[in-house]
Amino acid sequence: MITPRKFVEIFVEKDCPSCEQVMGVIHGFSGNPAIELRVYDREKNLEAFQERQVLICPATFVNHKLVFYGAFTLSEFAQYLA
Repeated sequence: MITPRKFVEIFVEKDCPSCEQVMGVIHGFSGNPAIELRVYDREKNLEAFQERQVLICPATFVNHKLVFYGAFTLSEFAQYLA
């Protein structure tokens, strides 16, 4: 069985402990060919924040659907992707 590729977008901002935690979790998935990852920083990608109406960071979208607001654990993310 082939698992479809997941498109993951994470919206973060500086000086955000929860954003740093999420980036640490996502780092565990780097190099996984089943995941395409994009990270948007509020200062550098304000247009993307406005387009998606992201007000709270971190915000994580999978296949264009909001799945997490705030921090999550590695097991929570892996369970969601399964």
